[in-house]
Amino acid sequence: MFKFYDSESTEILDNSQFVQLLKMKWKEIHDTTNVFRYKILNSQERIVDGKYLLQLNPNRQSKRRFPEQINDICQPFDKNKFNFTKVSKEEILFTFKESAAEDIHAVLVNISPISEFHSLFCPFVNKCLPQVINKDTVRLAINIMLLTQDRELRIGFNSLCAFASVNHLHCHFFIEKNCLPVENVKCKKLKGVLHCFEEGLPVPAFCFEILQNSQKLEEIFTLLNYFLEKSIAHNIFITKGDAIEATGEVIRFIVWPRKSSFGAKQLVAFNVAVCELSGWFPIYNSEDFHNLNTESLETELKNWKIPNFEDLCEELKFLF
Repeated sequence: MFKFYDSESTEILDNSQFVQLLKMKWKEIHDTTNVFRYKILNSQERIVDGKYLLQLNPNRQSKRRFPEQINDICQPFDKNKFNFTKVSKEEILFTFKESAAEDIHAVLVNISPISEFHSLFCPFVNKCLPQVINKDTVRLAINIMLLTQDRELRIGFNSLCAFASVNHLHCHFFIEKNCLPVENVKCKKLKGVLHCFEEGLPVPAFCFEILQNSQKLEEIFTLLNYFLEKSIAHNIFITKGDAIEATGEVIRFIVWPRKSSFGAKQLVAFNVAVCELSGWFPIYNSEDFHNLNTESLETELKNWKIPNFEDLCEELKFLF
């Protein structure tokens, strides 16, 4: 399905070794170079009420690149601002392309990582597309999840006005051993293949169940395209999780519509982007790390809940 290449354009490994390749290359750069703005060493974590994962990462607040000013969900790409064609060669973990295609997709280290192995997936990197989701990126992300059996891999996407930091098309690759609340929350059918979370999590979301022979690409992009047309900010999380209508473990494609955030990303105790919505909180200072509880976490999450979710559900039923 994919062909992977190192920095010298030499073909490496096969599809089944995707996660192993990412981990190996990331560790090599992390441990032997000064590419990262800070190291991920001896990270502290705690589980709040058996539900929410907190990880202490003070360096991400003080040492990361300052986020870009974002004012529109479809803001055009600006070649004069930072983008992923400007990264150093040392930041490239590997590149890959589909067997019969010429488009190059890059996997880069995130030099200000949330956690160990946190990387950036930059599809069609040389086309300099803005941070606006498209159908081919959705297809690539789903295929990557389908080719690996590794339970720890997650893929995240923050739209513009949903705490994306860079206006150049990219997703996040996360490797996390802990189970997250969105992976086993009960879901109910809205219409057709469109589901939403039942009560239990503070921010409602839509969910699709992905199987090897049922990828639902058209239906997923019907939803995402609606959000783009209506300028609804959104976050996407792709993960292994409990089946909704099938049996066993499936891929959950989760989409949160949410209130927009304008301007540059704020650096407070935590920002509500895709990780936080999934139940995973990178925390910037020790006091908050030890003192935050379920009530305070959920109060901040609810601040970003779209106010008309029930009305939105009724509108979407006409599309499915």
